[in-house]
Amino acid sequence: MLAVGMLRDKPGVHAFDLPMPEIKQPDEVLVRVKEVGLDGTDYNMLRYGLQDIAPGRNEIVLGHEVGGVVEKVGSAVTTLAPGDPVTLTVRRGCEQCFPCLHDQSDMCMTGLYTERGIHKLDGFLTQFVVERERYVVKMPNQLKRLAMFVEPLSIAEKGIEQIKTIQSRFPWSCSHPAHSFRSRYWGGCKTALVVGAGPLGILATTLFRLAKTNTFVCDILPEDHPKARLVQCMNASYIDARHKSPEEIVDIGAAVEGSLDMIFEASGAAETAIRLILYMSRSSIYVMTGIPRGDLNIRLDAAQLVRQLVRYNQVIVGSVNSNRSHFERACRDMVGIDTRFKGVLEGMITRRFGLNDYQQAFTMNDPRQIKTVIEVEPWD
Repeated sequence: MLAVGMLRDKPGVHAFDLPMPEIKQPDEVLVRVKEVGLDGTDYNMLRYGLQDIAPGRNEIVLGHEVGGVVEKVGSAVTTLAPGDPVTLTVRRGCEQCFPCLHDQSDMCMTGLYTERGIHKLDGFLTQFVVERERYVVKMPNQLKRLAMFVEPLSIAEKGIEQIKTIQSRFPWSCSHPAHSFRSRYWGGCKTALVVGAGPLGILATTLFRLAKTNTFVCDILPEDHPKARLVQCMNASYIDARHKSPEEIVDIGAAVEGSLDMIFEASGAAETAIRLILYMSRSSIYVMTGIPRGDLNIRLDAAQLVRQLVRYNQVIVGSVNSNRSHFERACRDMVGIDTRFKGVLEGMITRRFGLNDYQQAFTMNDPRQIKTVIEVEPWD
């Protein structure tokens, strides 16, 4: 069986053969892989030589954004059947801490988790995978060709969940019953800034706009870039940040309602992420999801930053990974996204490659690229 990934002590991406996986436990599911999306994690693993291979292995299969179809199920599987379109979660818990024992491995307390295609476990850039039923999520049939977006959308779902949970502590001035954090249109009286117009930033924007949040998105790209156009298709405002300071960016977002309630960072640009903190509005929240590489030293007024966080009741929270509940919510919200913002998800896919063209998929350098997808096998 053909697979694509990294080899121990060999730079770059490689193809290799693996044995066909088999169901060995009654709760396991055999999935035929159809498509795999590539993201910054995949590219960074190659760029920085992050060969996080399990002991005793010489290879790791890449790819953690997957769409496939159930080929076969074990005798104890009750929620899936052959032919079902599915996606798979990424992290596997340590099975020691309370969160992992309660299906919230994204909040692992020990750090002893593993991750498909990233940390010690094979990913999905191959023809077949076997996984336990609890980690296989059924897709709406009409959206099966977009299944690779569920994983990154689940990351946005978790980040926004953090916002809603933490900010629920405030007595919001808006009395509209539909604007409660528990309601469908909870963002109707709130303003958000999304930092970064990559796939995660665009997907976070879809969720903010589904909730009717007044949304601004900034990136260092011109307004005619495909990413900016997708943002504008959702009636969100795009900010070309190439010649704007963090203060100016926040001022633009706060100009309409007088404050900027939420910042969702999805860029991995460390300096911008830190400097934006200095201009947060009172009682606002800032969720960071980007993970920068390397080292960066900057100068800032630490006393001012601490004074501001305390006096203005501000919150900064890091959010990483997701769990099954976020995948399931992403599947539900994708129906609304596809209905309300028709063409946005499809528009994010800029290139498709066959599995045999994996080298080109991983090395292509196109400044207008958004999402590259590797087609392992055509959908029926």
